Amino acid sequence: MARHDKRSVEGRWSGALTVEPGRLTFVGAIGSSPLHAHACVQVLRVTAGEVVLADVYGGEATTRGGAVIPAGVRHEVRASAGARGVSIYVEPSASAGRTLAVRLAAADRPADRVAGWLAFAAFVKQGSTQAPLHPRLARALRLGVQRTGGPPELTELAAAVGISPSRLGHLFADQLGLAYPAWRRWMCLRRAVEAVRAEATLTDAAHEAGFADSAHLSRTCRAMFGLTPTEAMRAAGWRNQSSGSVQATGGVTHRL
Repeated sequence: MARHDKRSVEGRWSGALTVEPGRLTFVGAIGSSPLHAHACVQVLRVTAGEVVLADVYGGEATTRGGAVIPAGVRHEVRASAGARGVSIYVEPSASAGRTLAVRLAAADRPADRVAGWLAFAAFVKQGSTQAPLHPRLARALRLGVQRTGGPPELTELAAAVGISPSRLGHLFADQLGLAYPAWRRWMCLRRAVEAVRAEATLTDAAHEAGFADSAHLSRTCRAMFGLTPTEAMRAAGWRNQSSGSVQATGGVTHRL
């Protein structure tokens, strides 16, 4: 497929972001993002316009419907003018995330190819049994989420649950489909999102979430969403488009 002219498809994310346990849900105008990889399963539904998805192998596909992108898979998003939709980021450790993992495995399609992402959309509607978590992994997830300053290093967490670091790392990869460092970065990023939602500055949010500094937070946000924290806040309606100031909004859903 011919590569689309980026100038004709570039857009800006703009809408509402809902933060819930185990997921983030964006509704609104879909924008364009360079190569990035979420630590979540992304369930995308396009309701207006079209979106071009591209993988790292040069494969591209245009969707006017749905796509499901597995966690940890690098991809690019290029949206047409007026593209709108819903993008749900489901954490692999959540109940819905584990159910999705079973369905995607049953689809038997390449997880890192764009053709597979479009095919996966049909499988997420099918019923499946949720895979039970290994008890040590379940405890590690609870401890990592509850720890002040974000999840610790793998060796520290493994010691806390009485298992070797290599075994715990394998459990993350096998049962969540995600390496521990990626899960850890995502949990820190999510904690920073919560802090920003509560009107913290980016610097304060970075420190509260366990990042070394705001630059570390910015690199992680760009790697996982293809956006800087400022761009992400504007997309969610948490920062005034003209002044750059953070808006004081209540509740869990924020709109422009």
